[in-house]
Amino acid sequence: MHGQIHIVLKDLIISVFSIETWAAILRRSSLQEDHLLEAVQQPDEVTFKLLAATCEETELSLEDALEAFGRHLVTFTMQSGYAGLLKSLGPTFPVFLTNVNYLHNHLERQHPHALFPYIETNYEHGQDSLEMHYLSTRPRLKQLLVGIVVEVGLQLFGLDVSMTEQSSPRYSQRNIAGSERAASWEISWRPTSQKCATPRPTTPKASFPDIHAAMVDFGKLLSSFDVLSTFACCVAEDDHEFTPLDCSTQPAELTEAERKFEAVQAVRGADGAATSRLEEVLLRATPAHLLAAGWTDDSMKSCINFWSSSVGTALNYAMSQDADAVDIFVSHTWLPPADWEEMMGPDVNYAEMKAATLAVMAKDFAQEHGSFQDWHQITFWVDKACIAQEHPELKKLSINLLDNFIQRCDSMCVLFCWTYLQRLWCVYEWACVLIHKPTEKVYLQTELFVREETLPLYLQAVRNFSLAKTKCGVEADREVLEAQIRQAYISKQQFEVLVKATVIALMARSMAFRAGRSPKLYFTYFQPWVALAFELGMDELGSALDSCDCLTWRRVATISSENSGGKKVQPQDRPASAAEVRDLMSPFSSRGHALSPEHQEDLMQMGIGVNSLLFHQVISDWFETDVVPVLAKIKEASTK
Repeated sequence: MHGQIHIVLKDLIISVFSIETWAAILRRSSLQEDHLLEAVQQPDEVTFKLLAATCEETELSLEDALEAFGRHLVTFTMQSGYAGLLKSLGPTFPVFLTNVNYLHNHLERQHPHALFPYIETNYEHGQDSLEMHYLSTRPRLKQLLVGIVVEVGLQLFGLDVSMTEQSSPRYSQRNIAGSERAASWEISWRPTSQKCATPRPTTPKASFPDIHAAMVDFGKLLSSFDVLSTFACCVAEDDHEFTPLDCSTQPAELTEAERKFEAVQAVRGADGAATSRLEEVLLRATPAHLLAAGWTDDSMKSCINFWSSSVGTALNYAMSQDADAVDIFVSHTWLPPADWEEMMGPDVNYAEMKAATLAVMAKDFAQEHGSFQDWHQITFWVDKACIAQEHPELKKLSINLLDNFIQRCDSMCVLFCWTYLQRLWCVYEWACVLIHKPTEKVYLQTELFVREETLPLYLQAVRNFSLAKTKCGVEADREVLEAQIRQAYISKQQFEVLVKATVIALMARSMAFRAGRSPKLYFTYFQPWVALAFELGMDELGSALDSCDCLTWRRVATISSENSGGKKVQPQDRPASAAEVRDLMSPFSSRGHALSPEHQEDLMQMGIGVNSLLFHQVISDWFETDVVPVLAKIKEASTK
């Protein structure tokens, strides 16, 4: 058991009872606090010993203890600095509950062997009640969820939440003996007069994935033993101050643009045109840790400051360094959409979301190309840091070389907000990438942006995309950028078709990861992209996308994990192609058929226990095998 769970338990005991109660629990368990609270993996018997002592001192029932633990987990998480992350899940209580699964999608990427529950809600807009259905791989943990839901309502939305459990859960798990793993509730709420306490800092600070992973570990522990018989009871944009680099290096940083310009002049003097040499001299890269951050990383404030304004300074340029190649080219819109607060909530900071999302991209890239722990060393190309904004001549030279810089980047990350296609510079970057990079090297980061409320905005943006309707901050740039596009593409119309096709395909790939969790998510988030392809006359693309059976492909990772005998599944154990996966999963296939309640239940059971790395590989194989060839045809018909 990870020591983080012991830290949360101590915080609960002190908050609800007293420091003396915690001391008594330590004496009764004969455990040493220093070792107990060490944030490392510890033997399960240590945790059980601590729980036994806690039970005897607090006299809590299992249900009451789990609910108390769930409520305190929310408080602890808020106090640890994750209020921004939690608020990003939705501006209202019902939207928040709907979006919890998307948080689990994020966490799966960092903890591929963790087993997260599935939560489904049925809500009619404007009502003060909803139905919530829960399905887990582990029994006896539903009261933990009750505590979490009640405290989220109170802490984040100022609501008094009531939960009435239904006698017949939607997902009864009829095929799993002695389950107690499914539950359904009628949830209602009303404004509360209770005043939430001001969050106090909690130390030591822990990463949200670590806290969540500890809870997953805790759930596994409780379900592995007969807790009830073993123990009588069981416990369950405000601050824009930029943090500069080491002051001792500032004099050199402030002259970095001048040094670079001298190098440019030397190249020009040695070789007249020398475009390739200029490209080598001007290419810069910025380490991920200067632009991306976890929600409570110490660097998050400086990252927010960076992403809050498009105006570059000498210090921003000094954040980058000379490079021969770059890992990821970042494409994004500097300003949030005009309806950002309406869609996302007034407390969600656009700049903070971008920094946190880029951290996820860096971690994904690091995990695929080496070690997850090395994500800080991944490099980004971002114009504000990699172009000397305060040096007009260097800025002009660098902008003219943008196409060349993109070629030297391995992949493209798009922070894909619903207004992205409205910006001409973004569309131009997209045009360059489509020329020089395989489509599978373009990654849309959408997890925190796409919700049921914003999905129609995305679909409409693609449906109505037109080069003529794009906006350009400096209208003088429009003629230059459109001329570049005309030079590379057969016609404006063909270019627009290619943009729509690639966005549809990449959005479908992005949505497939979340859609695999349940039939409801599949029909809500994946099928609309298939339908849009057919609507726009892209029948071959629509058919290719419709071949994705992500609902049942999640199961292949479970099968692979089960066949591994408990060993960690290595990359070479992954299926070689999407075709092999489809053959393996054909007995379970659901695509194109109406799903009976029993079939839905089977899919739900199969979709929870999954190795997410394997599932992501399956989706990637499908995309490259079935979709990329179709996009290649459209590209060939569109480019000169």
